Amino acid sequence: MAILAEMEWEIEVVRERLHQLVERKLGDLTDVEVTELSGYLDQLIVKYEMTNTRRKKTDKLASV
Repeated sequence: MAILAEMEWEIEVVRERLHQLVERKLGDLTDVEVTELSGYLDQLIVKYEMTNTRRKKTDKLASV
């Protein structure tokens, strides 16, 4: 469970950085820096979801 908490923390940090960057870029969502950071955040979220799904399956098998 600790790994998920760490991943959640990293996602939140990157999300906040993205929000600040979009403000600095005056809302330009097509800016290269914005799209790169957004893509990185997407990757973190996908990794988190995959890890969480795997954990749930493992927990379910362990309880059988």
